[in-house]
Amino acid sequence: MARIIKNVNPKAIHRTTNLSPEIDRRTQILVSAIMVFGKRGFQNAPISEIAKNARMADASIYEYFKGKEDLLLAIPVEVTKKIIPEIEEHMMGVRGAFNKLRKFVWWYLYFFEKNPEYGSIVLLELKTSKMYIATEAYQAARTFYKILLDIIKEGQQEGVIKKETNVFLARSLCVGAIEHITIRWLLKERSYSLIQFADELVDLLIRALKDEKSGDARPSIGSKRRIRKKTPALNR
Repeated sequence: MARIIKNVNPKAIHRTTNLSPEIDRRTQILVSAIMVFGKRGFQNAPISEIAKNARMADASIYEYFKGKEDLLLAIPVEVTKKIIPEIEEHMMGVRGAFNKLRKFVWWYLYFFEKNPEYGSIVLLELKTSKMYIATEAYQAARTFYKILLDIIKEGQQEGVIKKETNVFLARSLCVGAIEHITIRWLLKERSYSLIQFADELVDLLIRALKDEKSGDARPSIGSKRRIRKKTPALNR
């Protein structure tokens, strides 16, 4: 989580107004937990190592969290609180649904590339669990992906996305593509750049969603009409 906080918004938590010592200690635990869970996996991560990295006694962890599972589920909730304002700030001044979609996809892939431990926790640990859908962590994810849902609805209002498109399926298409690419990247030991796929992925999504009747053939920001180099990383 140290890298998450620093890359999303440097020292964001520590810049919070009137940050109390209690909140600061909780943050230390979360920072340590992301690094340990991301490195070892949830099942193999001992509370003692999390406590050691956070520079506190094992018993101190239980003053803030009921146990290891409670700590795991708290991570995406806290991180989402930080990244929503961050991505909304990046969206400021971006006009047009497809331009916003391109920005969203690029930013999210970049976020995972800079924060692989968090990606491992959410995509390889939490989302494969049956309990996930009943947790606050799942609700946090829904809140984050509402940004994507709003972009799709905006595209329908602009007339560039088909009116008959099921916006929830369209959101799942976008999220599924981003997460699938990221999961492969994590399983491949992060041996290549994740964001290299951003433009090509968005071009595919736009072709799937676009209302051809709109007549808007202009490329969105960041899209370049050129012969693309093949990206063999996905074929490995």
